[in-house]
Amino acid sequence: MVDPKEHWTTKAEELKKQGKFEEAVEILTKVQEIEKEEKSDDYWYKKAIHSCELGEYEQAIEELKKDTEINKSNFENLFLLGRIYCELKKFEESLEFYNKASEERNSQHLRNTHKIDVMKNINKYEEAVKYSDKIVAETDLDYKYWYHKGITLLKLKKYDEASSCFKISLETNQDNPLILYQFAKAELMKGNNKQALQILEKTSEIDPSIKDKLRNDEIFDSVYNEKQFRRIIGWLEF
Repeated sequence: MVDPKEHWTTKAEELKKQGKFEEAVEILTKVQEIEKEEKSDDYWYKKAIHSCELGEYEQAIEELKKDTEINKSNFENLFLLGRIYCELKKFEESLEFYNKASEERNSQHLRNTHKIDVMKNINKYEEAVKYSDKIVAETDLDYKYWYHKGITLLKLKKYDEASSCFKISLETNQDNPLILYQFAKAELMKGNNKQALQILEKTSEIDPSIKDKLRNDEIFDSVYNEKQFRRIIGWLEF
């Protein structure tokens, strides 16, 4: 991917050599605007999100490195790195970043708790309320965190831990077919065939299109000939 700043800087130099100084100045103004944007808090994080959407994960990693230079490590950029490394099938690294994201969220919670006490002690109650609001927003990890961490643990064959993550994720999204599907996988790999089939039955009722996916998912080969499974996918013979 061409770096915009580098592109316009090169273009300006070319115009200078051609004696087109006014045009060169206009372009250099664009370069200054880009440099100003790069110093904003969310510039590199947004760039990384965009790169992920394009599937340019290595580029996104570099952009997140620049983001940490401005914002240091925080929950958002650590969580995104976890997702990126999962997409790159680097599951150990992915899990490491998910754990770091969780640690950062807990550390932030403790820092805000300390700030509340400080503000109260110096009678700055409005400031204390602001930090209280932050704690409310940051205490619980989003269901997406537990879902994506569960996916990585599943890939690492840590089925008990993966199952626990999906359970937590389902606490606030009990009818989410994507989470239920992965939860069924984790339970199946743990040897809980009956539990896995019950979850799949619920999943297919919520989202009937899941049946097509089940017919081609090799993970469920071990229960492929069971009556309940064949009924779920609509292949039960009478």
